[in-house]
Amino acid sequence: MADLAIVFHWTPADCAEFSLRELMDWRERARKRSNPENSHGARSQAAGHSRRSR
Repeated sequence: MADLAIVFHWTPADCAEFSLRELMDWRERARKRSNPENSHGARSQAAGHSRRSR
């Protein structure tokens, strides 16, 4: 729920009536919104995953 609070500015009371499935769906949306370059499985160099040439 912390992801929802940070990304959407929702309180726990705002999410209290969500089903587990709804919480999972909104959490995934929050993840994609907070880190769009990684939403398609790409690795970020900022996250320490740099490519090295040999």
